[in-house]
Amino acid sequence: MKRIYSIENGKKGGRPATEKCINKFIIPSINTVILTEYQYNTLIEKYGILLIEKALRILDDWLSTSPIGIKHKGKNHYALFRSDGWLLNIAKLCLKQQT
Repeated sequence: MKRIYSIENGKKGGRPATEKCINKFIIPSINTVILTEYQYNTLIEKYGILLIEKALRILDDWLSTSPIGIKHKGKNHYALFRSDGWLLNIAKLCLKQQT
């Protein structure tokens, strides 16, 4: 495996970026959320497609409208999908209200 060092990962010569982390994954109808294909598939396996789709829509709206969210544009958003985080909790509540 070829090791590619990325300055974006921190200091020069930071941790090596693996092949699964290099390419961005385009999610249909989501404009501002950035995930790799590996991260997207991992989230779907862990939480299910309905919850992740709802969470992606919520995050996309937050990144587009919130002044704090605008600061996070252009970065990878995988860390926001914590099992005890605000994003998944709001998505779970929205799904409960729909049923």
